[in-house]
Amino acid sequence: MATSVMIDPKKFAPTVSSRAGWLHLCNGLDPVRDGGMVPSILGMTGALRRAGADVRIVTPTPSRLDADAVPPGLSIAGPEADMIEAIRSAEVVHIHGLWQGHGRRGASEARKAGVPYVMTAHGMAEPWALRHKWLKKQAYLALVESRNLRRAACLHALSRPEIGHLRALAPQAPVCFIPNGVDPTFFDDLPDRSALEAEHPELKDKFVLLFFGRVHAKKGLDLLAEAMGTLHNDFPDLHLLIAGKDDGAWTPFAGRLTELGLTDRATYVGHVGGERARKVWAAADAFILPSYSEGFSMAILEALACSLPCLFTTACHFPEAGAANAALVVDPQVDAVTGALRELLECSPAERAELGANGRRLVEAEYAWDQQAQRLAAVYQWLAGDGPRPDCVVD
Repeated sequence: MATSVMIDPKKFAPTVSSRAGWLHLCNGLDPVRDGGMVPSILGMTGALRRAGADVRIVTPTPSRLDADAVPPGLSIAGPEADMIEAIRSAEVVHIHGLWQGHGRRGASEARKAGVPYVMTAHGMAEPWALRHKWLKKQAYLALVESRNLRRAACLHALSRPEIGHLRALAPQAPVCFIPNGVDPTFFDDLPDRSALEAEHPELKDKFVLLFFGRVHAKKGLDLLAEAMGTLHNDFPDLHLLIAGKDDGAWTPFAGRLTELGLTDRATYVGHVGGERARKVWAAADAFILPSYSEGFSMAILEALACSLPCLFTTACHFPEAGAANAALVVDPQVDAVTGALRELLECSPAERAELGANGRRLVEAEYAWDQQAQRLAAVYQWLAGDGPRPDCVVD
């Protein structure tokens, strides 16, 4: 079970009579379109709400969430909401993501109203991400985003390298380091793996290696294809299970698998959420994320919470998992990923179980959402003039 963190709700009371609550702005809450940002935003706002905070979300696009995905008591308003009035009446505004209209408008209105605002890039300031559509981003940075970042009351980094990425764009802005979290209890009592095997009989009696995330070029699926091509003869029971929305990388990945003669060694189930996601996690024997670029992967935290042995790259910015002997962490290169996957497959079941158990202990001890919400709340209180500068604001 996750470590219990007690938060005094009185600490969340606004101190400015004309303003109340903490407003989160994001482009939208569509798990298919927005990927891991959705559980990240819902996780942090849900934990704040559980602690008694006055917190709400406003988006310029409709949210597409299952009813059970919305944390109890959390207010989510869509395009019909008056964003300007919501900003003016908030004590602190928290803007999620870069390069989008809600951030441009939200930061501008917050500055006009004198409301302190926080910005979380969610990996969008990563060097790889900046190179993607480079010309458009450079123009937008010069015209809009640089000012937004430089004038933020605080920038929010999800990983230690992201601290540097944000400071490169806004050298003088304070930066707080608060990683994503997870609710480990969501992954307790998973269904039997036979539930997914009934739909996909090809998984039965196989070692199922799970990739869970957007099927995007930055996720390193090309590395995974080459690793599978090298190892498939040595590990005939190895089967790849891929879950996530196709974001342009499925066709080249599937084509490469066909060239390697591995079409029957992979199953693609598309985007999954809720109980279907739990079925997918239950069917996995191990997890892999060979990314070239990440902010702070929700999928990694979820895999660790499932007690799965994990393999991911240094570009995922989670060395703590390697240090805790909870994952194999290697550079995003073909030889490195191939070698680590071989090592993982050659481990005994007991060794893989130890990796998984270490991962579960790590998220319970350091990455439960209630702990991260406590740190974020301290930042908001500091910005509102109701508390000292917290330790998570880095020098």
